[in-house]
Amino acid sequence: MGLKNLGAHIIVGFPTESRSEMMDMAEVVSAIPINFLKIHQLQIIKSTALALTYEKNPFYVFSYEEYLEFIREFIQKLSPHLVLQRLFATAPDDILIAPLWNKTRQQIIRDIELMFTGGDIYQGKHFVPEDIVKTHL
Repeated sequence: MGLKNLGAHIIVGFPTESRSEMMDMAEVVSAIPINFLKIHQLQIIKSTALALTYEKNPFYVFSYEEYLEFIREFIQKLSPHLVLQRLFATAPDDILIAPLWNKTRQQIIRDIELMFTGGDIYQGKHFVPEDIVKTHL
């Protein structure tokens, strides 16, 4: 009896990660036997080791517009069979150092929905199963 509802969480935007590596993750998660996916942007949270590193040597984090563009591209590369349960994270304002988007959860959801409404943009549009076999398995 195998697991029927297996999911994964990914965090994108680590300082050591290139945009190309982040995009390649779409093919990787599409190739593994999961049903659900939660995507989070990297957040710098107060009183963490990452916060100390960021304070000493600030590194790039997604701007709001850049993250929306990233998500738009990323979702199009994902398998259409994955259920997306989350597309972003929102830490409480009192502990969040970066990124500071000054948007409510509802505003972010609305902006993501608008990207996928009325156009030729959809999950799996650029998904190619053959690429997964060649590249990752």
